[in-house]
Amino acid sequence: MKCQDAEKLILLQDSGEMPKRQEHALAAHLHDCDPCRRFQYALHASQNEFEAQEEPGIKAIQNVLREARVKAPEKAPAKIFGWKPAVAIAASALISLGLFLGSVRPDPDKVGLEFVVTDTQMLKTEDQVVSIMYDSLSEDNLAFNFLMSFEEG
Repeated sequence: MKCQDAEKLILLQDSGEMPKRQEHALAAHLHDCDPCRRFQYALHASQNEFEAQEEPGIKAIQNVLREARVKAPEKAPAKIFGWKPAVAIAASALISLGLFLGSVRPDPDKVGLEFVVTDTQMLKTEDQVVSIMYDSLSEDNLAFNFLMSFEEG
């Protein structure tokens, strides 16, 4: 048994809380260990020297409890995340973003988006139909259709 364990058992024995199965091991250790015997003797001697003659009154206990509440440190608010995990999360997000942006290579010839609108798309719907019909006609056919529609009207 180590002396540290024996000192704990001596304190438990003094308070009456030592398990029965440990009594023999403590007695064997105390038989062989002079420093632990001195510790046990010093504990008993200090208790005999400072033993209280009577129990403290209820008023004294209330005063001690009140002072303990007044001088107790305030509880710190619970932290969900400390600064270390937050820094780690931010660093991994930046690394991931850098890897993503590094893998996306834009075409060096193109600067931005291309928006192509034909002349037909800018016309009203009715005019688009007419425009599509006449796009396939040659200039001579267009002139002929114009003259025919002009003469009829």
